[in-house]
Amino acid sequence: MTRGTRRHYLSMAALVIVVVGGIALLFATAPEPIVRDRMLVVPGAWLRFLAAFALAVAGVAGTAYLYGLATRPMRAPRYAVTAGTHVFIWLVIGAVFYPVVYLLSVSLNRNDTLAGSLPSTGNLLVRAGVMPNPADFSTSQFEKIVSQTHMYGYQWLLVGVMLLAVALLVAGFALPRFGVSSARADRLRGYAGWVVFISAAALVLSVQPGQFYGVRASDGARLPASIGGMVPLYIRNTLLVSGVTGVMAVLLSTTAGYAFSRLRFQGRYGTLLAFVFVQMFPTFMALVAIFYLMSRLDLLNTFTGLILAYSGGAIAFSSWIFKGYLDSLSPSLEEAAMVDGATRWGSFWRVILPISVPMLLFIFLQQFIGTYSEFILANTILVGQDLWTVGVGLRNFSTNQFATQWGAMAAAAVLGSVPILVIFYSFQNALTGQFTAGSVKG
Repeated sequence: MTRGTRRHYLSMAALVIVVVGGIALLFATAPEPIVRDRMLVVPGAWLRFLAAFALAVAGVAGTAYLYGLATRPMRAPRYAVTAGTHVFIWLVIGAVFYPVVYLLSVSLNRNDTLAGSLPSTGNLLVRAGVMPNPADFSTSQFEKIVSQTHMYGYQWLLVGVMLLAVALLVAGFALPRFGVSSARADRLRGYAGWVVFISAAALVLSVQPGQFYGVRASDGARLPASIGGMVPLYIRNTLLVSGVTGVMAVLLSTTAGYAFSRLRFQGRYGTLLAFVFVQMFPTFMALVAIFYLMSRLDLLNTFTGLILAYSGGAIAFSSWIFKGYLDSLSPSLEEAAMVDGATRWGSFWRVILPISVPMLLFIFLQQFIGTYSEFILANTILVGQDLWTVGVGLRNFSTNQFATQWGAMAAAAVLGSVPILVIFYSFQNALTGQFTAGSVKG
């Protein structure tokens, strides 16, 4: 290590000490917080926060610059700009995800309110209610939600099979490090993934409303389940509706998108313009028409009516997306297949669809997530509690201003978000376009 490099590293250490000390001094000299309108207020807190943030950015950027001088002097300014930018980006990410963190903390709070008693001593963020109080952590809200769910023996068997398949799936990622060939590990992950999917689908289809009830302690009589106790059924209903709607969106958009991209027929341009026109208006503007149509078809308070309404709304956007994707593919792929004797349907089934897997998954997930979180249409069509989706069920936790079960609602929201996370990350590799690798060679 040269003398100049050693000097740069010493300067980095000194800068870190100065920045950390300055930030600590800013918060240590803050005035005592006061209670104002039932809120904990620190005078001048925003100025101190901005000063601390400026010190942090300057410290990180300066440290990165000195590191660049010690290693690659020509790139030192780039290192400083990149490091400072990253600090700002992480601040934005923290601000965006803070509501999610707070939701999780509320779900793990034994109190069923957002305005519970706060500690008078300890960390300032905990005293202000910005961060949860560790002393109130509990799983009671989740226990309240699942306590009225009574599963059958074969459903527990499906859960066991699914957990075993998940374990094998995780093991498939670790086996290559222990000398197992990548091909065998890939096959294991593929089989385990299909087992997880089939067992989860069978579990969702097997759940029935009669499994949700309370038991009276005095005589063991069954009582109707509370709204909170029906949350697993709401999740099941949402998964069923969203899954079927996603499949319908894929079926409709692939055929329609292929026709608009590859076929030339009368009214093609006008229909595409109509699709664009339909997308200009939100779905709830057609709520009256949808309700009237479903009532005349006797489809109110049915999953069939809700799925048809969702699927109809997905045709325009999904068809445009798939058409644009097909326009980027060379027609020579289909022409080569038809020269070899394939029909147009055969070329579509054997050539177009296999290389369109990432786009099909995108359409499925886009419609699945949009349907999963939809409320207005579901609340209009579904009346019976046994058919409610997650959005409608969560609404009913808030009966009025003073009776909202915030803790149970947060726990239900956390449980309801788990399937979305699992499904998205399960298809993450396919969405990156790995299935298209090698399909077209220049």
